[in-house]
Amino acid sequence: MEETFFAGVKIVDVELSTGVRIGLPVRYYDWSAIMAHFPAPAAKVRKLLPTKKLKLAQLVPGTAILSMVAMEYRQVADVAPYNEFGIMVPVLYEPTVNIPGLPLLFPHWFRRFGLYIHYLPVTTQAAYDFGVEIWGYPKIVAEISFEDVGQVRRCRLRAGGKDIVTLDVNKLATRARSMNYYSYTVKDGQILKTLIQTQGQYGIARFRGGASYTLGDHPIAQELRALGMGKTAVEHLYAPRVQSMLHPANERLPL
Repeated sequence: MEETFFAGVKIVDVELSTGVRIGLPVRYYDWSAIMAHFPAPAAKVRKLLPTKKLKLAQLVPGTAILSMVAMEYRQVADVAPYNEFGIMVPVLYEPTVNIPGLPLLFPHWFRRFGLYIHYLPVTTQAAYDFGVEIWGYPKIVAEISFEDVGQVRRCRLRAGGKDIVTLDVNKLATRARSMNYYSYTVKDGQILKTLIQTQGQYGIARFRGGASYTLGDHPIAQELRALGMGKTAVEHLYAPRVQSMLHPANERLPL
C-alpha cells in the first residue's frame, strides 16, 4: 500500500528559517486518528472566521459544525513522531451555492469546501516550526496523550498545566478508503487552501452519537464552552492506520 500511495511523488526540499530542511509534500507513513463533529449555533461559530469570504457549511439553517480531530503521527518523513489536535470549522470560500446540509454530506461536490483551522496544537517544536512557517497553521506546543478505554479511543489535550479538552470516540469497524481534505489557514494576508491526501483504514458513523468531549479550565476551553456546542456528535471517525501527504498550498486566495 505504501509503495503505491507515494509512488511517483515529486519531492521539493524547502529550508526553514531555522535551517532545517523538509521535503514537500510532507509524507506521513503511519498514523492514527479520531475525529468528531459537534453542532453549535452558527451565529457564535461565525465569529471565529477571519473573513466574510469564508461561509459556514451549516447542518441546518442556524446550526454550524465544530470539528475536533486528534492524530498520532508515528512515522513522518524528515520529522520526528508527534501528536496533533485540530479544532476546526467546515466552511466554503465564496460559494455560489451553499444549501445547508449538502456540503457536509457531499463535500466533493463543492470545489472550495474545506476545514478552517482555528487551533492546531502539536507536541513538538519541530512540528510547530514547519506548520507555522509554511502554511500559517495556528499551532501551539501542548501535551497530547492517547489511551484506549475498552472500546473507546481517548485523547487528552493540555497546555500550561491546564486541561483544554478530552475527546472520546467509540471504535468502529473499518475498511480501506481514500479520503482527501482541504484546510484553510491565514498567512501573509491571504487565505491558503491546502490539500491533504490520505488513504487507510477508516470507520465512519453518522447521526449515532458515539463521541463525547469534556472541556477543561484552559482559556481555549473557555472559548469553546462559550460557543454552546451540543454534546451529541453528528458524525465520528475512527482510523487506526492511515498514510497521507500534506501538500504545499494549492490556492492562495484574497482575505
